[in-house]
Amino acid sequence: MGETLAGKNQAYWNQASQLVFKDKWVHDLQNQISEFLTGSVEWIGVRPNTGEDSRQTKLMDYACGNGIVSRSLHHLFSKCIGVDLSDGMLDKYRATAAELGLDKSHMLAVQGDLLAPTVGPTNPQLTEEELNGFDLVAICMALHHVEDIAWATKRLAERLRPGGVLLIIDWATLDFSNQTEQQAGVQTNWENHHHHHHHMHDIIDPKHPAAHTISHDSFSRDQIFSLFEQAGCGESQFVLADRLSPVPGARSGEMQLFWARATKL
Repeated sequence: MGETLAGKNQAYWNQASQLVFKDKWVHDLQNQISEFLTGSVEWIGVRPNTGEDSRQTKLMDYACGNGIVSRSLHHLFSKCIGVDLSDGMLDKYRATAAELGLDKSHMLAVQGDLLAPTVGPTNPQLTEEELNGFDLVAICMALHHVEDIAWATKRLAERLRPGGVLLIIDWATLDFSNQTEQQAGVQTNWENHHHHHHHMHDIIDPKHPAAHTISHDSFSRDQIFSLFEQAGCGESQFVLADRLSPVPGARSGEMQLFWARATKL
C-alpha cells in the first residue's frame, strides 16, 4: 500500500498523529470546526435521537483523526463510527471517546479503507449492514488527501440511507484575481470555473512534511456541488468560515475553511 496515496497517508499519519494535535494552529482550527458544527445542527440537517424512534441513528466520521466531528455531534446519534487508515489516529479517536465517557457501543474506532477499489475487511470487522444506512457521513479535513475525489464522494454517499446527509469540511479555494465577494465578514475572491482547482504546489509549500500526502489543496463551491451531484446528492449548501485560519504549510500563511452538505436523493 505504501506506493499509493492512501499508503503514504497511512504511513505519515501513523507518525504525525503523536504530534499534530499539539500544534496551536491545529487546536484553534478544531475549535473553529467544532463551534460551527455545534451551532449549525439545523443547517446540517440531522435530527437528535429522541428515543421515541426505535431506529438506531448513525454517524460515520470518515478519516476521523481524533474525532472532532464525533466529539461535536455524538449526542445526536445512537452510534458514531470513526473510520481511519491510521492506527495512530484511531488511538486519538479512542482517547476522545474515553474523555467523553463513551464506550464502543456509542463511539467505535474502526481501521479500514472504504475508498479502495476493492474494500477489504475492517478491523474490527463490521458487516455490510453496519457499514451502511448512515444518517450522516462526514469527511473533515481529509478530502484534500484523497486521489480520486469523485470516486470518494460517491463511495461515501453510498453509505448513507436515503435522505441522509453527506458533510464535507475542507479548505476553500481563494482566487485573488477575480471579482471580490464579501462572505461572512471575510473579503475573498472566488474561482467560479466548474471543475477548476489550484495545483497543490500553488498553495502548499512542497517542503512541508505532509505535502506528499496531498492531492488537492482546496476546493471551490462549484467543484463541491459537482461532486455532490455526481454522487447522487442534492439540496447542496456551502458555507465559508467567517475568518481566515493560520496554516504554517500554506505559502500565504492563511487558508479558509468551508462546510458543505448535501442530501442523498
